[in-house]
Amino acid sequence: MKKFIYILPLLVGFNFNVFSGPASENPIQPAVSAVRITHGTDCGQCRPLPEELISGISGNFGLSAEGGQFNVSAPAEIPGVETLTPQPSFAKTDFSGIYDYYFGYINEMIVKAIDASQKSFEGAVYSITMKDIPDALIKAKERGIKVRLIIDEAHIYPRMDAQIKKLINAGIDLRSLRGTRTYGVMHNKITIHDGELVTVGSYNWTFGATFSNYENALVLRHPIYVTGYNKYWDWMWSKARKLSDGPSPEVPEGHYGTPPQDTKPIMNLNGTPVPAYLFSPGSTSQERLAKIIDSAKGSIDALTYTFSSKVLADALINAKKRGLKVRFLIDKNRGKESVMTKYLFDNGVEMKWGIGRNGKGALHSKFAILDGALLETGSFNWTENASINSFENMVFVNDTKVLKAYQTKYDTLFTGAEVPTAADFTIEPAE
Repeated sequence: MKKFIYILPLLVGFNFNVFSGPASENPIQPAVSAVRITHGTDCGQCRPLPEELISGISGNFGLSAEGGQFNVSAPAEIPGVETLTPQPSFAKTDFSGIYDYYFGYINEMIVKAIDASQKSFEGAVYSITMKDIPDALIKAKERGIKVRLIIDEAHIYPRMDAQIKKLINAGIDLRSLRGTRTYGVMHNKITIHDGELVTVGSYNWTFGATFSNYENALVLRHPIYVTGYNKYWDWMWSKARKLSDGPSPEVPEGHYGTPPQDTKPIMNLNGTPVPAYLFSPGSTSQERLAKIIDSAKGSIDALTYTFSSKVLADALINAKKRGLKVRFLIDKNRGKESVMTKYLFDNGVEMKWGIGRNGKGALHSKFAILDGALLETGSFNWTENASINSFENMVFVNDTKVLKAYQTKYDTLFTGAEVPTAADFTIEPAE
């Protein structure tokens, strides 16, 4: 069996050893630099806790402690990926201060990643109202960083958001992008730093997302993810319009073609291949996610902000009929108006709905956990529009540390949510 040698750096509080280990059977574990599990709502004030008390909002994953020695799994050789062995996450740029998952203060994480970047920043975001990330991008440009940003077209035309106008006035290279047909949007929330570190999730750069909503973010460092997201961003940039070109006319379904694909997935769920990522439009994302759901054998915990995909609704109902433990969670205000949420309710799927923090805001997170072994997250709401017309992303992760963190968060949200009754739905009857 192939052996790999790992040299992990010294960080405060941890001494790392040089050792060898076998290639992992679970090779999509990101190369990370340290384990830090935290508790609390403000990462700047978090304190390390014992393993059994972990319930914080951020942390690193991919490492395990056995016998006083920290072990990290190696990826198998994967055709088409140049960097096959893990490297310290800050081999080129020091991103060691960036943890690997966040459920709050995501704006601070993105600013920290921008400030650490030495060469480039590429981003794609749906909406901007907060000033901290734009200010960080302007400072990055002033110190010589190449900054490029894709914005959903509806936030530029006909009326431009103030923070977007500030970015343009500062000379940031910015393009607009719309989805297909009437309702397609550029809904991604992606940042790429020095081509090495990628952030994804549900978080828009807004006041509501920062202070009122429940949101989630994942930081990706493994070359499989980084390569895929770099290709996807380049693909979107090639389709996006310069501001001098003005707004795009409405374009038909299929106009943009097929986005980059993970053609040789190395993960699987009970024998069903699982890609590292799925990008919309043009990837039949809802059908491919449904097929993965169909392969689950034990449990499904799903959370989405909006819901209109019958394909995915049927997948959850069929899972319940197969005897799986299925739980579904959705934003209350969106769920009350959702035909597909009522469809799940009528078919006996265990469900709850909730709102944001402190009795306001939205339950805006988007993720699913299958068999306790696979996480799906990203910008993708469980809607037909997200699959067919909009620019969206899904990422799949099977690392045990991040799964535990996301499972803890799901359990907490589900416990605090409401059980709906039939009278709570406000769906207009069909004529």
